[in-house]
Amino acid sequence: MAALLLIMYRSRIGSLLDVLTEKLAAATKLKAWQLELETTEQEIKEVVDKTGEAASSEALTTKIPENQLKAAQEVNQRLLESPLSVQRSADVVQRQLRTLVEEYERIRKEMPRGQMRTRVMNEVAAKMRTLALAARPLLRSFMLGQTAGERLVAICILQVVPEFGFLPWLIERIKSEDQPFVFFQAGVAVLELVHSGAYPDKARMRESIEDAIQHISSFKGGPPDQNTIDVLRSALSLVK
Repeated sequence: MAALLLIMYRSRIGSLLDVLTEKLAAATKLKAWQLELETTEQEIKEVVDKTGEAASSEALTTKIPENQLKAAQEVNQRLLESPLSVQRSADVVQRQLRTLVEEYERIRKEMPRGQMRTRVMNEVAAKMRTLALAARPLLRSFMLGQTAGERLVAICILQVVPEFGFLPWLIERIKSEDQPFVFFQAGVAVLELVHSGAYPDKARMRESIEDAIQHISSFKGGPPDQNTIDVLRSALSLVK
């Protein structure tokens, strides 16, 4: 009887075994993918955290530290060499940047103004720059962000990857943002653009920087932000 049943249902049993084999293979593949995703994300986070720690003792600077640029290249290369798809790699970067945005907003809300808060925010900005090369495809979405922290991400990307086409947006940040740390960083991005030499219209560059300087200098709500004025004047002096 058993032999007869085996003969009768042999095709069904074979199909069932095929299905089970496929599901096992898919589950194994999914597990391997999840492990690779977690490993890659952790490796990227370690580079980001290390770079941030190195910046925690630094004051505001008008020049992007070389170690941050190298870290950005390392993160980008690791993602390119990982087996993750382009979309999955972008997801890894976006998750970490969203965490940094939340961290920046929390610092702004909870820490009193002063040198200590500036140093902590400087650390967050350093972490953002470390992800900047890999985050270039996400630039426009962060430019349209509703929070200062999101727009700070876009500014940090443009500090590492200067592009003349986004000069008006950077100038607008200097003129319209209400957080000195953010519009100072926008000024640094303008300076990096000048250093890069990637501006085909010198007259427009000079006019834009002069406009930003005039706006900051004429601030009526208190003393103008001298750090931003200084970085913009440095940029203007280099436009030849």
